[in-house]
Amino acid sequence: MAEIRVLLVDDDPDVLELTAELMGLGGYTAVPVASAEAALELLAGSEPFAAMLTDQSMPGMSGEELVVQARRLRPAMPCLLVTGFGASLETAIAVKVLRKPFRANVLNATLREMIGA
Repeated sequence: MAEIRVLLVDDDPDVLELTAELMGLGGYTAVPVASAEAALELLAGSEPFAAMLTDQSMPGMSGEELVVQARRLRPAMPCLLVTGFGASLETAIAVKVLRKPFRANVLNATLREMIGA
């Protein structure tokens, strides 16, 4: 089975670690980064990513802003925005949104649906 790499972006190191572990349960390889800027650097390179999962609330650049920038670099890459807030972001940027808290099976089912793997 080929490795399915997902760029994981969150400024909280504990959340990065836990989410990476949950993704691993679904067979995904998380590539964790702690900022939107670090994510954009990776996306500007040639590393393959099947998708990007980002937190909405981060200092410097929100997850929503990151998705907009990421789509300029990789228009076909699916993006998943994770938020603990109730406001609907789907209509603002046409992105799949996962509400916190979430379970591993919901996270991984959402990734499968997005990636098609």
